[in-house]
Amino acid sequence: MSRMCKERRVKFRWVHFEDVVISAEYGSLGMRVKDRKIAYFPLVVVVRSQVAQLQADSEITVLRHLELIGCRLINQSSAILKCVNKMWTFQELAGNGFPLPYTFSYGGHSEVGTTLKTVDTNLVYPVVAKNCRGCQGQSVFLARDRMQMIDTSHLLKHEAPYLFQQYVRESHGRDVRVIVIGERILGAMLRQSCDGRMQSNCAAGGRGERYQLPPDGEKLALAVARSLRIDVCGIDLLFNSDGSFWICEVNCNPGFKHFNAALQVNVAESITELALQELERFREVRKLSTVTVADTSDYCSDHGDSCP
Repeated sequence: MSRMCKERRVKFRWVHFEDVVISAEYGSLGMRVKDRKIAYFPLVVVVRSQVAQLQADSEITVLRHLELIGCRLINQSSAILKCVNKMWTFQELAGNGFPLPYTFSYGGHSEVGTTLKTVDTNLVYPVVAKNCRGCQGQSVFLARDRMQMIDTSHLLKHEAPYLFQQYVRESHGRDVRVIVIGERILGAMLRQSCDGRMQSNCAAGGRGERYQLPPDGEKLALAVARSLRIDVCGIDLLFNSDGSFWICEVNCNPGFKHFNAALQVNVAESITELALQELERFREVRKLSTVTVADTSDYCSDHGDSCP
């Protein structure tokens, strides 16, 4: 990313959330990075952060601040929020006719066992249990019967709720990771478990290889990205018995390493290219905006950080 920006003579800088201080004063929004006041805000910001650690009261607040200042975020804060929690993603997709395995979660943390007993009549075992904020195949297990589910419910870690999902037998130990960048499919990778476990994540020991996604799979992945209004994402698809796909989850911060190796591509370069395209488009918008607010130049001269 740094190299491509340098070649295009575009200023580039890495910024960590913990180095940012945001402010609102005198009718304008401001920002400091490492105690240095930012006089010229970036036009485009590429967001890379572990989803499990993102919090609405901290990191998302910074991202909203940047958007209100006028920065173009890749991904936008609203899209990130839809993918931070796996159940939130399903809530967004459920009303649009997407193929989702039966899934439920709960509100309180203290009575998980009671909740499971209440909905037990709708469950067909085995059932997949996942932490709503889990990643890389962690905090996922397969409950093979009702008693195992209830007996282990008190062991669930409650930093975030769990969701319980229909087990898709045809996709045990394998799934398809599709990466979408700017309404274009970069590629698809078949992920397979190497030890018979349900999880196929490469970070958990699975292996990945190039996969030729059929047209209906491509159509589904692009429709999911458009529905969530997300620029960059990794969509995980499960195999159905009739050759179609179920949607497993959507990651707004997909990893690159194994995907790059399996497909011989460079995900970071593709994201950078999208960012540079957005920069050119945003520059044109800013030019028009500057013309439309020309009459406010006196006010802007007194409030430098507020100028377009």
